Amino acid sequence: MDLITRTLGALAIVAAATTGVVAGDDATQLLDYELARIDGESHTLAADAGEVVVVNFWASWCPPCLEELPTLDAWHDEWSSRGARVAAISIDRDERKARRFVEKTGLDLDLYLDGPDGLARELDLPFLPCTYVLDQDGEIVLVSGGSTEQELERVRRTVEGLLDSNAGDAAR
Repeated sequence: MDLITRTLGALAIVAAATTGVVAGDDATQLLDYELARIDGESHTLAADAGEVVVVNFWASWCPPCLEELPTLDAWHDEWSSRGARVAAISIDRDERKARRFVEKTGLDLDLYLDGPDGLARELDLPFLPCTYVLDQDGEIVLVSGGSTEQELERVRRTVEGLLDSNAGDAAR
């Protein structure tokens, strides 16, 4: 094993230990888990193959979550024609609270209701809000926590980079 391979392996172990995330397992769980859309239809993120997917876990009782959702909603509108989408998964125990927030704000991104004992528990989220960015192949390329301007900017730059690289590939 060469030095680069050993270093990358060690970094992956450190990242998993500090965030509670093991990317390969989490990507499979994220893609294959059956989610309930806010309209009641079922959906798996695997159906979005070929697109960049921003998966945001939120709750109506989480002020930072509520602060960042309008930004994510605007990005969803901007990116949807370019091959990216935002999937916002509520972990509220009481779905009515999540529905009220969505109705009040008029969010238009892909909304799912999953509760605290669903996918969030399976992934053992390291923080809330918690955002995963999946590339066009369904691989996790970023896990972001919190709704600070810096964290939101990391998400935006990551998605824009993936979209730009995909556009460059298509032009060849």
